[in-house]
Amino acid sequence: MKLKNILLITSFVPVTLFTVLARVSGATLTQAQIATVIGLILAGIQFIVSKQFLKSTTYLDKAFLGFLGFGTAWIYFTPSPLSSLFVDHSATLLYSVLFLTTFLPQLFGYDPFTYAIAKRWYPETVWKVIQFRLINLHITYVWSCLFFFSALSSWLGHGKPVFCVLVPLILLFGIGLPFSRKYPDYYLKRNFTTQPIDPSFFPATARELISRMPLVFDSGVAKDLRAEIQFVLSGEGGGEMMLSIAGGKCAFREGKTPTPTLAIYSSGDVWLKMAKGEISRPKALMEGLYRVEGDMSLLMKMGDLFRAPAKAKEDFIKEGEKKC
Repeated sequence: MKLKNILLITSFVPVTLFTVLARVSGATLTQAQIATVIGLILAGIQFIVSKQFLKSTTYLDKAFLGFLGFGTAWIYFTPSPLSSLFVDHSATLLYSVLFLTTFLPQLFGYDPFTYAIAKRWYPETVWKVIQFRLINLHITYVWSCLFFFSALSSWLGHGKPVFCVLVPLILLFGIGLPFSRKYPDYYLKRNFTTQPIDPSFFPATARELISRMPLVFDSGVAKDLRAEIQFVLSGEGGGEMMLSIAGGKCAFREGKTPTPTLAIYSSGDVWLKMAKGEISRPKALMEGLYRVEGDMSLLMKMGDLFRAPAKAKEDFIKEGEKKC
């Protein structure tokens, strides 16, 4: 298992152990003192290891460390009435802090808390893609809801272990982590329209494929769209070429344009396999198999723009026969 996987899982260990030790068997001041110290030590180790080996930490790492550090000072250095407040409401306070940590940053223009985690999984080429941010925002708000309901469960359950330990663990590990792993693929598949071309008349190279794309252009979908799509394909069957869309028509030409609406950088082999449907185009983008610059909404619309209606398929086949 990769270190980033391990550290993602272990990042929840300090607070999970804290809530278990602090709330089980009576929730006394001594329990809370032991729980905060142990949690603080583990959170510190987690923070140092993440900083040392992954060169980054997350909002949650900082929130865990800050909460446990503050909690330790609270119960060791405040009078009994105040320290008792922490003992009685420690789990509710924890989940409330985590809710604010995940909910507030993006409201003030900062990156959502999942950014630092997602950047460990996906290449730098997609970090500035708008869909990358949207996916992270959606995941972030799901986590905000989970932390909110964890705080609510702990508060309404009066700190009983089943409500402040078991219910939150089910929410966070049973819903939060699986959702975070599966949602990016779901979002991309749902929002990217892909139409694999019939293999019976599929060209041999990506260059030839792109040169024929005007034959399968759907002007009804394009309407008044004006755009230039630049392809820069490496390897065999590649090259620099572009598609110009204007007035309900699409034209192919060789070379480059200084101001493309959308620029696509890929190997010819990868682009050909994506067009055949052998590789998922959105998944390949997130894995860095190809990269794009410019209008991402145009990339997501390409499956509709070039969907090969019946008449276009006939033209596509005739063009292929001429070349034989």
